[in-house]
Amino acid sequence: MRVKKLIMTICIVGSILGFFAKNTAAEGINYSVKAIIPENQIDASKSYFDLKMTPGQEQDLSMTLKNTSKESITVNVTPTTATTNQNGVIDYSVRDAKKDSSLVYPFTSLVDKEQKITLEADESKDVTFKLIMPKESFDGIILGGFSIAEDTTSDKNEKSSEGVQIKNEYSFVIGVSLTETEATVVPELVLNDVNPTLLNYRTAVTLNLQNTKATIINDLKVDASISKKRSSEVLHKETKEGLSMAPNSNFEYPISWSNEALKAGDYEVSVKASVGEKNWTFKKAFTISADESKKLNEEAVEVKQEATYFWWIVSSIVMGIFVLIAIV
Repeated sequence: MRVKKLIMTICIVGSILGFFAKNTAAEGINYSVKAIIPENQIDASKSYFDLKMTPGQEQDLSMTLKNTSKESITVNVTPTTATTNQNGVIDYSVRDAKKDSSLVYPFTSLVDKEQKITLEADESKDVTFKLIMPKESFDGIILGGFSIAEDTTSDKNEKSSEGVQIKNEYSFVIGVSLTETEATVVPELVLNDVNPTLLNYRTAVTLNLQNTKATIINDLKVDASISKKRSSEVLHKETKEGLSMAPNSNFEYPISWSNEALKAGDYEVSVKASVGEKNWTFKKAFTISADESKKLNEEAVEVKQEATYFWWIVSSIVMGIFVLIAIV
């Protein structure tokens, strides 16, 4: 049964995924966090690290953690490299993110590893990470952050309901932006793979879009359409505006298949993308194999089944038999 194929994951995430962190404890969070802004901060009004660096520079990045509860807690502070999620949003919370093929200097390769900090009731502590810049000068931005979450390896933050484990995880994120020069870096968008897939157990096709330059893309518009190969009829299309991409990152741009079955065959995707005056146009052929079609359609939910000539033939034969019996 399809119901048995559903994997129910209930995760309440209270996260601050922008370039900021509040110096107060949010509801449901037992701690607060604040960046200690250094002298080489580009804009002192920002609450995240926005730093002007030099090649080979070594620097400590520190944050103040405060336990606002009346019990001892352990907090994990994890460096992350900025990525782009499926919604076209820059994400600073992904731990152990897969390195983009165009990314030369992941933020996580420049700082210390994750730290576990234990805080007694009402206690404050500073946590410090050493940052070492690459020896070679670079143009553009290195983008990352620190994900701060209470350790949930104990049972106190978990509840069980009818055999389903429910884990409540809340986190803060403090962003880090590192630049060395004032050089303007022009974004470059690339269309990589096109693949049939399931999104929330519904049929779809995803396009892997990649920003290959060390610059942030803002206000990206993507207009994508799919047709059968050598046909001008558009089968499915998706238009989205206001998307963002982290430097040297990629994401899966989804095109809904409108709950229709993914039929085996040869297709072509046409993409128009733009940022301001910069425009890109892509065309790419792809194939949905018979095995992919069968597997994905069987696992999908709410797939619209098309009427086939087979059932019309069966119905006609049955009706013919009844008519014949009635005549006799």
